[in-house]
Amino acid sequence: MKISFFKLTSINSRIILGVIAVVSSFMILTGFTLSKTFYNSAYSALEDRLTGQVYLLMADREIIPPVQQTNSTVYSSGGIYSQISGYITQANGTILWQSGPDIEMMIPPTLPLTGGKKEHGKKTFQKYQVNGRPYIGLSIAIFWDINNPRFPLIYHISDDLTHLNEKISDYQYSLWSNLLIMSLVLFTTLFAILRWGLKPLRDVEQEIKAVEQGEQEQLKNTYPDEIAPLTHNINQLIQYERQQQLRYRNALADLAHSLKTPLAIIRGETFNCEQIPETTLETASKQTEVNYKNINDAVERMNSIIEYQLQRASSNSPSPHIQYLKLAPVVEILLNSMKKIYQDKSITVGLSIEKDVQFKIDQGDFMEVLGNLLDNAYKWCQKQINLTISLHETELHILISDDGPGIAPEMISEITKRGVRADELTPGHGVGLAIVQDIVNAYNGKINFNASPNGGLKVEIVFQV
Repeated sequence: MKISFFKLTSINSRIILGVIAVVSSFMILTGFTLSKTFYNSAYSALEDRLTGQVYLLMADREIIPPVQQTNSTVYSSGGIYSQISGYITQANGTILWQSGPDIEMMIPPTLPLTGGKKEHGKKTFQKYQVNGRPYIGLSIAIFWDINNPRFPLIYHISDDLTHLNEKISDYQYSLWSNLLIMSLVLFTTLFAILRWGLKPLRDVEQEIKAVEQGEQEQLKNTYPDEIAPLTHNINQLIQYERQQQLRYRNALADLAHSLKTPLAIIRGETFNCEQIPETTLETASKQTEVNYKNINDAVERMNSIIEYQLQRASSNSPSPHIQYLKLAPVVEILLNSMKKIYQDKSITVGLSIEKDVQFKIDQGDFMEVLGNLLDNAYKWCQKQINLTISLHETELHILISDDGPGIAPEMISEITKRGVRADELTPGHGVGLAIVQDIVNAYNGKINFNASPNGGLKVEIVFQV
């Protein structure tokens, strides 16, 4: 299976493979460069040494008058070359002088400068093998007699390369061995640094698993600057998701609580339909029509409640495009609904509200706030409820009180919490006042609970206009 380096999903694998590739390439290139440099330097030094030996050879030979019958020039030998083999030839390859009797064994297969045009002082290097041994030779043509260019003397110096090649091999072995050891040390060090450097990412992974398993609520460790924004965003996401879950859970409870009022109306109207007295057909028809209208209004109200609660579940704050709402018609709708639900109680409502008073609030939010307060007042009152809605300069005041038993002072700070009820014996879920508190907070309002002059509970809400 072919794996692309750029498609690796593991950061650790990417860095490891990248480090291996870079370090290996660097070491190999370094080894070849150093080996080539040493090789060139060694042979350059050898060539310089051979050139110096040729010059010494030239200085050591003295020209003696030629012997006619041999048609050659005779030289005397100083015999000072024992490590490097040297010989002097004519242009045709005839050896005029040699450093030892075995020089023929080291002569290259093709003598350089023995054919073609000769150039004075030009150096020619040649590598060759004799009997399996490597040699290097240097040849220089020298025209001692400028007036007789046909007879240049060609000086040859050759040296055995075995020792030099061994030195080069030893150097290369030592070089590659040291580079290999350095690579292993470097790899080990880099892997240790890599593991240490990526440890925060492994810690993040462990903490996220702990959050998933419920062992902790958020990421707690202190992380490096590079990933601190990431962990901060993860914590914000975790917090947001929990708030979303809580909001949806609360929305379901709010929806169930809000549907109780229209369901009670429907149940009451259904009961009234069953209790219609046997009168004239026209009277029964009119009563049925009234009941049907009330049921239809309650169904529409249920549909509005569902849409409103779904909207609340998806948003944690009021829309900035809310229009001003006239409050008096909404108050009238809520009071009519309460009368139908609590029609078995004879309750007097003292209402004080200006017809033109209006406030920038969502209709569903206002109905939730006032509907829950009225429902509690109707449930607990004896005979009297007072509702006052008024504008005071830049504030909207909503005041509702009843003549019921009221609430114990130590319970006032607890009743707006979800699931808390002042009287556990009375049916309910402890959700209504929590809904009121949430909506009031969303509009930056204030809510206060005090004792009513009539002996019950007085609730005052203040909104900034």
